[in-house]
Amino acid sequence: MERKGTAIVTGATGGIGSAVAEGLARDGYRVVLIARNREKLQELSRRIVAGSKNSPGPVCLPVDMVDWERLDIEIRKTANRYGKIDILVNSAAMFLSGSLEQSVEKYQNILETNLIAQYAILKTVVEIMKLQKSGYIFNIASRAGKYGFPGGGIYGSTKSALIGLTDSLYRELVPQGIRIVSLCPGWVNTDMAKVSGTPLEDREMIQPQDIMKTIRFLLDMSENVCVREIVLEMRKSFV
Repeated sequence: MERKGTAIVTGATGGIGSAVAEGLARDGYRVVLIARNREKLQELSRRIVAGSKNSPGPVCLPVDMVDWERLDIEIRKTANRYGKIDILVNSAAMFLSGSLEQSVEKYQNILETNLIAQYAILKTVVEIMKLQKSGYIFNIASRAGKYGFPGGGIYGSTKSALIGLTDSLYRELVPQGIRIVSLCPGWVNTDMAKVSGTPLEDREMIQPQDIMKTIRFLLDMSENVCVREIVLEMRKSFV
């Protein structure tokens, strides 16, 4: 199998992150896995090695996304070691229910993870990609960032901000050879969805593998095709 380059996946041990990491590894990418839990990272790494015999071994970075100074150092080390960063998949996130019910401190916490940490890693990776004049960034946002729902204002506002940042970067980066897209799925069958109180059964939700298939679809397009945003909805939404 042709080796295709280096792909960084944040929130790698989550449902979307792990599905994307395993899929990109099977496609021939060296995956750089970023998450807090070292044991879960090692478990994911073993699965990738077992399922992707022809791909380079994964790299595990047990870093908390909110420790953006250390994250900057580790990403630059990775770029220097492997020469390029071809893909960034920003999937790290947390959920906090409510719109105005939570304390300001709790709102600050979710902003740190869902927005400020994303801003920090984008700042580092975009600087590297500008020197390369190439790269593809997938920001995993949410349908909740586009369409509000009762009790979802806190989470949705963080994703809406990420979509806004991505949209501006799209206008700036595409002329420089860097593609960036917001992926905005509805309920995805993950632990986070279940904690957040989804009314849907597992089979009724978008599956993590659907996110990987969407990324693969975009990567398979010619370099002349630029997609700004994709919204993935559930069929159940229309029943």
